[in-house]
Amino acid sequence: MAADAPPRRSRGNLSILAAISFLRGAHNSMYGVIWQPYVLSLGASMSALGLLNSLGGMGGIVTTLVQPLGGWLADRLGRKPLLVASSLAMLGAYALFAVAGLLRFWTLLMIGVVFLGAAALARPAITSMTAESTRAERAGSAFSLTMVAFMLPGIVLPTLGGWLADRLGHISIFPIALALEGVSLFLIWRYVRETRAPSGQGVPWREAARALVRSVVPPKGLAGFFCAMAVDALVWGIGWGILYGMASEALKFSVEQLGIMSSVMSLAWAIVQMPIGRYIDRRGSRTMMIFSELLGIPLMLIWLTQTRFEIFAASQALFALTAATWVPAVNTYLTRRVSEADRAEAFGRLSAFRGLVSFPAPAIGSQLYVWGGMRAPLVANLVGIFVVIAILVLFVREPKADS
Repeated sequence: MAADAPPRRSRGNLSILAAISFLRGAHNSMYGVIWQPYVLSLGASMSALGLLNSLGGMGGIVTTLVQPLGGWLADRLGRKPLLVASSLAMLGAYALFAVAGLLRFWTLLMIGVVFLGAAALARPAITSMTAESTRAERAGSAFSLTMVAFMLPGIVLPTLGGWLADRLGHISIFPIALALEGVSLFLIWRYVRETRAPSGQGVPWREAARALVRSVVPPKGLAGFFCAMAVDALVWGIGWGILYGMASEALKFSVEQLGIMSSVMSLAWAIVQMPIGRYIDRRGSRTMMIFSELLGIPLMLIWLTQTRFEIFAASQALFALTAATWVPAVNTYLTRRVSEADRAEAFGRLSAFRGLVSFPAPAIGSQLYVWGGMRAPLVANLVGIFVVIAILVLFVREPKADS
């Protein structure tokens, strides 16, 4: 067997990982649309919404701190146990969100977002497992496949979720999300095959603490890349990160309209993702990251100057292209720059470094919104894009495909 071929035991993993991504994309696409209006509907302010997202949102502090630990553990215990733990945490989060709605007690959401943030424990493991379930030269296509699977449900379900939320209440989404994640947990437990055997030496927790400390320092030769990722997460979290909440409050878009926006994004993302992945396999990832960031400039200008729903909905196609060119390029770049033995920890360190810089972004964006309306956080996002482009051009170099 060729040195860069996936182990025999992991063959077929990619299709199962794609199925899990599909199921998670289904509940995430509905949850993502209703979350910010849901928080506001329970009596929380925009500042409180920013606090919740900074705590356990996509780049929240809990989300940030668990990932270097998760990556370190995945390199020692194997990938699969982390996937199971993550799924259980996600189920707990959705259950708490539903109870908060039933009790009309928004502060209970704080416990739920901690669970949701803890679910990120498995992100380095699942990224590493995806890379280990295919040949090295097809990493970009593998990451794109799982991303397409994640985005496909978003073509229909956000609009359906918004329709249900407007008619049956936001809380109606959570039983559906619980059922979908329950199926994901079954697939992980029954069908996912381990790609990294446990070390068999137990877990030296002092070493785990050192791994957390290491996460605040970029690995040798990757300082520019890590800084670009951190600034990108910060500036996009300030603007785009609270877009649905701002559109709901300032522009009076309904949840169903937000769902249509998300569906447009998912459709465009699914169409372009695989060709982009193949391009990255052939041509490299640094140029694609720069191109992706450049696309953010016209996108921000549209959001800054327009208020019509139809224009916002159409602009989601451009956002989809921005995201579809960014995610696989970042994952492929890091995959090619680190050894397989340290891969999960490297992804965890990237997530931690990025998150430690960016976790205040939603709170900052919310305060800018309170101070200057919708334009203020979007202007901050636009200015930050130029900073990220400068870092990528000056301090990031393309890795060799076989490195």
